[in-house]
Amino acid sequence: MDTLRIAICDDEQIERELLEKYIHEWQARQSHPVTTASFPGGADLLHMHNRHPFDLILLDIQMQEPDGMWVAKKIRESDHDTGIFFITGYEDYLAEGYEVEAFRYLLKPLKKEKLWDSIDQFLLRRKKSQRFWTLETPEGQKRVALEEILYLESFGHTCQLYAKSDSFIVKKGISDMEQQLQALGLAAFRCHRSYLINIAQVTGIGREYAVMTDGQKVPLSRKLYHPLNQAFIRYFRKSF
Repeated sequence: MDTLRIAICDDEQIERELLEKYIHEWQARQSHPVTTASFPGGADLLHMHNRHPFDLILLDIQMQEPDGMWVAKKIRESDHDTGIFFITGYEDYLAEGYEVEAFRYLLKPLKKEKLWDSIDQFLLRRKKSQRFWTLETPEGQKRVALEEILYLESFGHTCQLYAKSDSFIVKKGISDMEQQLQALGLAAFRCHRSYLINIAQVTGIGREYAVMTDGQKVPLSRKLYHPLNQAFIRYFRKSF
């Protein structure tokens, strides 16, 4: 069972401490491993999230600059996987909460049972949406969520797999990896003889590279520029 990384962001210390207490009470009831990090402001939260993304963020809206809505919009510029719970004393931001794909909009004073139920529902949805792949590495077997795979780089009979929060060597060649990923239903595209990308994690396509959601630029063969564009369009038309 993977550890659930939860961030709490509220400019009132008493609110942060209360939420942390509720989370650890939920952990004791569910026997689910949890780590929490507490932030009095959005800038510190963003800095940490960009380095090591959280699974779930409990975010107050009415904070000193930057406010919680601005923080949520910054997160959603590159991350659509992290769950966001807005916890606030105001109902005025429901429409904006929808725009940033907030999973829950919880009003203060918050009852702990309401928070517990929201965490349960978040984990249930994530479990339904995530598929995992177990791979053989030099250190033994390793599991990765298919949706988090960014790209693979070939090194002879092995590959370096780059995911959103991890990177490791896989004991298979890139052609085998391409066939397996396509069989699993991932939108895998061989953009270069040495690179295989997940189209779902592409944010832009240049003449000589594909831009991934983490900002990395993966080499693209010039003859594959148009085929990648077509595959990219087909994928997102199908998705939406």
